Amino acid sequence: MGELLLLGGLGVLGYIVWQPWHTGVGVTAKQTELSAANSARWAQEGADPKPLMVDGVPVPKKPAAAETFATLYSPAFGTTYANAIGETTDWWTVLNLDEKGIGHYEQTQLPGEFGNFALAGHRSGPLINSFREVMNLRVGDPLFIETKDGWYIYRFRDIEYVLPNETDVLNPFPRLEGEPGKDRIMTFTTCHPKLAGSDERAIAYSVFEGFQPRSEGIPDELLKLNPSLKGAKS
Repeated sequence: MGELLLLGGLGVLGYIVWQPWHTGVGVTAKQTELSAANSARWAQEGADPKPLMVDGVPVPKKPAAAETFATLYSPAFGTTYANAIGETTDWWTVLNLDEKGIGHYEQTQLPGEFGNFALAGHRSGPLINSFREVMNLRVGDPLFIETKDGWYIYRFRDIEYVLPNETDVLNPFPRLEGEPGKDRIMTFTTCHPKLAGSDERAIAYSVFEGFQPRSEGIPDELLKLNPSLKGAKS
């Protein structure tokens, strides 16, 4: 019995040491490599020659379930932060996978569409914590969504805490002022508090600022905040 308890204790200690290394170092490095590979692949494939255009901004085609269709760059989360975005918020095909980790709520809009482009990610998950540093966001911080067509640029506006059943945060204009047919926002949803369960949700809202096509290269502001991208192909 004593040996079993000792082995169990060593196992718990090993997990405590491994988990932060895995999520903070291993997954971060893997996501950086994957974002570069996806960017290079999208550049080789070329932008959609006939995309759906909404007020001059292209909208990606509806992705298949679990398909990786975009990358989030958030310098506020870390200078070199980049994380893949998959379609759906299913834990086992998107949110818990270290090659994805951020999921798009299927019932919400896509980048470029009027309304709410809503995303989910873990904050203290055992395998991946894509939105761990959501509280680092400050008003005006830029967020960049890269797709096959180019970069969608957003500005952080506000954050709030809600109960898990307050699903109206996924509505086209949940808690921000917005006019249907004219405005675009992006919403992050994640658990709160950071290391103590999921009694609440932290909801971060950003407002669409503009779109830069892939043919124009990586946005200058992103290059300034993340110099490691300067060697990347546009």
